[in-house]
Parts: sequence; structure tokens; C-alpha cells
Amino acid sequence: MWLFVASIILFLSLRLYPYLNSSVPLGYDAGLYLYLFKQYSKVPVFAYQSLDPWIKDGFPPGLALVGRLLSIFFSPETFLVPFIVCLSLVLLFAVYMVSKKLWGKRVALWTALILSCSALQYHEYWYYYAKQIAASSFLLFVIYFLIGSSLWAIPFAIAVVYTHQPTAIVLIGVLIAGFVLEKKNRRYYGLVTIITLCAAAIYYLPTFKATVQPLIVATAFSFVPKQLGGTLFTPSGSYYDWWTALLLSLPYLPFAVIGLLRSRKNMRLTPVAGGLAITLVIIVFGLFLSRRFIIFADLFVILFAGYGVTVVLGKLKKRIRIPAILLYIAFLIVFIAIYVYRTGVPAILNDELAEIARLRETEVNAYILVPDREYMPLVYGWSQRNPIAPQYGQYDIYWTVSEWNQFCSSGEPDVELNLLQKLPQPLYIYMGDRSPRYEFDITGSCFERINWRTYKFICPR
Repeated sequence: MWLFVASIILFLSLRLYPYLNSSVPLGYDAGLYLYLFKQYSKVPVFAYQSLDPWIKDGFPPGLALVGRLLSIFFSPETFLVPFIVCLSLVLLFAVYMVSKKLWGKRVALWTALILSCSALQYHEYWYYYAKQIAASSFLLFVIYFLIGSSLWAIPFAIAVVYTHQPTAIVLIGVLIAGFVLEKKNRRYYGLVTIITLCAAAIYYLPTFKATVQPLIVATAFSFVPKQLGGTLFTPSGSYYDWWTALLLSLPYLPFAVIGLLRSRKNMRLTPVAGGLAITLVIIVFGLFLSRRFIIFADLFVILFAGYGVTVVLGKLKKRIRIPAILLYIAFLIVFIAIYVYRTGVPAILNDELAEIARLRETEVNAYILVPDREYMPLVYGWSQRNPIAPQYGQYDIYWTVSEWNQFCSSGEPDVELNLLQKLPQPLYIYMGDRSPRYEFDITGSCFERINWRTYKFICPR
């Protein structure tokens, strides 16, 4: 049991380390979640439909509801970081429970340790992929109950589809594998699938064009040659490419291969094998959001790796088994410690976030132009004003894509001035330290510098 306690301590230490010298939340999505929680906290608990359409379509109600309930007792800014840490702990517990169900306590302990030392899983935490972390936990609990043919799989399956659409795709692979391969349990798998689909229809049928249709269209374009407007298996999604992911998983990937080969005749592993199979198909063929599915594949690899480690250790002589265990644990800890030290830093500086937060001191109806999408989530979350960002959110209604390109790269002051005069005022422009070098000029009589990175556009229409 000491190994599991040590895994939890290591797991928490790595995830809290970036906050020792910084108050800036990690990742890209933190600001968007903060904005979601703030907006939802302004309406009654069950008034999700009253939120802006882009919020409802981009954030299924499952996790949003949890944030709304928390906001009754705490401010969203207070629970933003503890929220993602707790979700990650639930994922660790889910991995432990599935491994214990399949192979026993010893394998579960190793699986928990490997998960704690996985660079790919840490990078998911860094991005603040809250939906995916939560839905992955629910998916693993679905697998846990499917193994025992329990009807408890149904509420967790419903939780998956109400939390994260890509995880729902993996869930479909899990259910199909069970229905096809486990002939004795086909009625059970059919029941779980039908009830889950019926529950999902309540949310996805009214929002089909915004939530499901884009996934279908984008996946279809993955099979269309580039010269015809498609992508033809070009990997997509904001995450590592498959080669980098493969290198980062090498500390445990060989053990996963051993564990997979030793488990190939174990029918209890059908749900896990089904999930791994569908993720590998998506990754290999570079379908839509294929890079994001690397995270799911890594979870299944970790499950098999925990079993593979125990197989290898069981083959060793007793006199070298303990030194081998200690050496491997030390290697895993050093590996993840170096990775976190090199990559586990916030995307921006403390004073950048402080300046974004000071945008709250501008006029209540002010608009904030954010040409760099990397800063867009932060402005949404902390400014409490109306961000105008390229191709995102409810305020990107004033410029076309062509006009955005003209503003950022034309280098013509007259064109830039005409475009800025199309935007509502009062108008501010935020230029972060890490923004790319755009061609547009923010000097002259039409611009008033009000802070280190913030300018006010003062020329009327």
C-alpha cells in the first residue's frame, strides 16, 4: 500500500509544483473554464440553456453543472486550480480500480505509479483539459462496471457523453467491442448502449448541428485529398504528434507490449482492448482531433504496462528483484521530475495576468481586441469585458477571416484604421509579451497606451 500512497504524493507534488512561484493557472483552457463558471454562476442552476450558444455548444453541461454547484460556495477563481487537481486525482483512482479489477492489487499499484510518472498525462493536466480528464475517469469507471456486467456502467456512460464528445467516441468503441466479442453478454451491452444513446439524445439532438455535425464533417474531410479541400489523414488537435508521444511513453511502453501479449486471451480485457483499438485507428489514420486521442491511447497503454511490469519482475530472481524495482522507480521519478521542471511552467508571467485582470477597471461595456489567440482564453477569464478574438466567441462578428488577415499582416496604416473603426467602442488592444510580431502599428494619435501591454483606440468612427 505504501507504493499507492507514494504515487499519490508524487502525483500531487508534480501538479502543485508550478504554483510554488506563480499564481497563473497552467495551460490554455483555464481561462475558458473560468469564463464558463463565471457566466453559469449568474443564472439559476438548471438554466444552462440561457447561456451564450457558443458556451453551450463548446462545453457540454456535465462539467459545467459541477462548476455551477461549486460556485454556490466558492468563487470560480478560488476553485479553478483545486478543481483540475481533484479531477486528476479521480483519474488516478479510476486507473487504480480498473487495474485492480483486472489483475489484482499489485498490478494496480504499479499502474498508479506509472500514471503518476506519465509525461503525456501530465501534459494533459498542463493544458487544463478538464473535460477530457473527467470524461476519461468516467470511461474507466464504465469499463470497471462492464467487466462485472453491472448496470452501474449506465450512469457513468451517460456522464461520459454529457462531458466530452471525443471520449464518447472511445466509449462507442468499448461498447461495440463488448457487443461483438462477448457473445454471452450481448443483451447486457445492448441495454447499456441503448439507454446511453437515449439519454444522450436529450442534449445532442437539439444541438446536433453545433455538437455532432462538425465532428462528422471534419472526420469525413480527413479522407479527402488536400487538393480537393480535405486533409487526407493530416493529424489535428492541440497536442503532441505521435512520434513525440511515442518517445515520451518509452519508459513504460515496452512493458505495455509485454502486458498486452500476455493478456491477448483474457476476455475480461475486451472493453480495454476495444478502447485501445479505436484510439489507435484514429491516431494511425490521422483522423480529426487524432492528436487528442493519443491521451486515451496512453491511458490504455499504462494499464497494460502495469501488468507487464509485474510479469517481468516475476521472471527475475529474488536477489535482483528488489534492486530492479528500486532502479525502475528511481528512473521513472527522475524522468518525470526532469520533464515537469522543463515544461511545467505557466504560459504567461504573473504580471501579464495581473495586467489582464486590471482590464476590469475599464468601462463596463468595453471591448478588448486580442489579435493573438494564445491570450484569448486569459482575457475571457480574467478581464470581465468583451473579448474580440480571431474566429472565436460571440464577439467575433465584426471582421471576416480576410479582414483579420489584413489587420495582422497588411502593414498598411489606412487599412488598419478602417478596420478598427468597424469595431465597437470603447475599444482596447491587448498585446502580450509572447504575441507574435504583427505588422500592424499601435503607435500614433489614435492610440493611447494605458499600461505596459494595453492600448486604447481613441479615434471615433
